[in-house]
Formats: sequence, C-alpha cells, structure tokens
Amino acid sequence: AQIPTVFDEVIGLDGQIGEYAVIAKRKGTTWYVAAMTNWTARDLTITFPMLTEGTHQAEVFADGVNADRDANDYTKTLQTIKRGDTPKIHLAPGGGWSAIIK
Repeated sequence: AQIPTVFDEVIGLDGQIGEYAVIAKRKGTTWYVAAMTNWTARDLTITFPMLTEGTHQAEVFADGVNADRDANDYTKTLQTIKRGDTPKIHLAPGGGWSAIIK
C-alpha cells in the first residue's frame, strides 16, 4: 500500500536481459528501488547514484533464508544509506529485494 502506481522518474541501475534487473523509481523525494532475478540465485552490488548528498533512511525487504522454498520468507530491516554506499545483496532463485528510501 506504500508504493505509488505513478512515478516522477524511473532509472535502470543494473541488469541483463533474461537474467536480472535493478530499477529505481522516484515519487516526490522518495525512491523505490527493486531487484529481481530469474531462477538463478545471485549476489549483486547495488549503487545509489540518484540519491542526494547526506544520509537517507531505507526500509529494506530482502529474501529470507528459506525464500527458495517459501516465497513468503523475507526479512525487513531499517538501514541508513548514502549516495556512495554499495551494499551487497543476495537474491534467492526467483527472488527479489526492495527498498523504500526517504
């Protein structure tokens, strides 16, 4: 319910056709970043070139340890991030990762 249906800006951050995608969408001053993979588990490093200077609060949803067997298994964390950060994320087979950054 927190995610809008219309955005002010959309940026492709990373991806390979048929393999995985990392996309950032902005509505106002809030960024919605998402990553998804095909049926291959993978580790990615995400960058945030679209963020303004300073620190930002991120509500992060990531695949849980059993996400490859139970699509409802996820973790939710609150993190502080900034423009130059490059967090590493793990995507389970058919999995994903998302963040709401304010």
